Amino acid sequence: MRLTSRVAIVTGAASGIGRATVGLLAQEGARVLVVDINDNAGQETAKMIRGKGGEATYCHADVGAPDDVERMVKTAVATYGRLDVLHNNAFSNQGGSVVDLSEDGWDRTLKVCLKAIYLGCKYAIPEMLKNGGGTIVNMASVHSLVSFRGYAAYDAAKAGVLGLTRSVALDFGPQIRCNAVLPGAIYPTSAWKEVSDDVREAFAKAVPMKRLGHPDDIAKAVAFLASDDSSFMTGAALVVDGGLTIVGDPRLDK
Repeated sequence: MRLTSRVAIVTGAASGIGRATVGLLAQEGARVLVVDINDNAGQETAKMIRGKGGEATYCHADVGAPDDVERMVKTAVATYGRLDVLHNNAFSNQGGSVVDLSEDGWDRTLKVCLKAIYLGCKYAIPEMLKNGGGTIVNMASVHSLVSFRGYAAYDAAKAGVLGLTRSVALDFGPQIRCNAVLPGAIYPTSAWKEVSDDVREAFAKAVPMKRLGHPDDIAKAVAFLASDDSSFMTGAALVVDGGLTIVGDPRLDK
């Protein structure tokens, strides 16, 4: 119960990593705001948490829209009286090289994966400071460190997440700790559900851990960074990838 009495917001919490994370934070004692644009799945996630004895409320918000993000933070404070943890997790990716990628695809990917983190921090940090501080955990990726063909927008956004994470850590420490989690290949998630079995198998065989990650693997890392167990960590990039970044893209191994 490392997060007892704390209030946490998790974006993109209706499924995949977000659902696993918000469930674990609630299990650790946090009162949680489940944020997503998928209302049915979001409500189901909140209901699941309450069914296990946790406290959870669903909030519809498009994290790329400033008004929605501001309302999201206000909802958490109005519902639970404070804000202690923000996990910027929401995901979007439009694939393609810079030649193939549409401008709308670029904008949407950068808006959800990078601008949304700026907006979340902008509105959450003042509320956290009212109670002496808090913790922010940003969802980065192995794409923050290495690049893959056909991911121009996503690679750019996730590299930017690390710079923004460090900036927030510098500007608002010690009251605010801000760290990033860098997942590798995680299944089942929306990012991997359309990937062929052959590609998933290639990744699993190539990494030293000989498997794909599970959403729970990332949830545990987020809970660690959100808790006092990581009290001397800020501006850090915590890689949770089964060793993928020391292998590279297994699809290129011929």
